[in-house]
Amino acid sequence: MNLDHVILTIYPEATLLEKVLEDGSRITHPISPADLAGQLNRIPLSTGLLPNNTLFWRQEAGQEQIAIYAPPRLWQPIAYNRRYRLPLPGMIFLGRGRQYTVFAVKQKPKTPETPLYHLPTPNVAENGHICLGQAPFPNAGRATIYNALKLFMEGSQFNHDNSRQRCVSFPDSSLELWAKLDGQKRFPLDELVPARKQLKKLL
Repeated sequence: MNLDHVILTIYPEATLLEKVLEDGSRITHPISPADLAGQLNRIPLSTGLLPNNTLFWRQEAGQEQIAIYAPPRLWQPIAYNRRYRLPLPGMIFLGRGRQYTVFAVKQKPKTPETPLYHLPTPNVAENGHICLGQAPFPNAGRATIYNALKLFMEGSQFNHDNSRQRCVSFPDSSLELWAKLDGQKRFPLDELVPARKQLKKLL
């Protein structure tokens, strides 16, 4: 009788492999972790084409986790119905599920020891987690990470929440720095406030 399919059941104390034949009969036997790993290693695994400037990607508990480097550029964020033309530094933008994290960097990361800085924007917590607000953020993934970054930077309404201690010159509100830099072409890197962590903390 030919094999129809198999069922793998993992318990804390053992792993069982159940073979279901075409006639519905079943054969069950335990399988060792080494044998299971050997079988799984035969399954081809590929990330497919990754987005530009991807720093890392992994899948865990059914969710994708991906981090990208976004180079310095002009953004057009909105705060209190005012749209800015704002130069911002390079960013590390990381997503897992619908949770997103962002930090600034002074250059494109080359090592896990790259220092991180607070992004000089409101609505980002001390640990780098962004406030989603009412914006329809997608689940993070290879196909959505750049859309999520654009939604955060240009599709959300920023306010004064978490705007303190995000830049050197205006410690009370990063929106004051936005007003100063509105229309300029380059972000002054000496405005960045260290986050006291390195890139490897995000890996």
